[in-house]
Amino acid sequence: MLIRVRYKDGRIDLVPSETLDEMILMSDIERIERNNSWVVLGEEPVRSTLRGRYYGLGQQRKK
Repeated sequence: MLIRVRYKDGRIDLVPSETLDEMILMSDIERIERNNSWVVLGEEPVRSTLRGRYYGLGQQRKK
């Protein structure tokens, strides 16, 4: 799947979803398009598979 991103220099591009997490961590991009609107990184929550598993309510860490 391709994701529309906006780089810090204003360029807009489509990138493979597999590379999106790494680009977010490297601070290469400032916005991603989600649901036909732009999400500003650092201001709105963005799911990242590199952050590890989410342990929310009703979930416990397995030892």
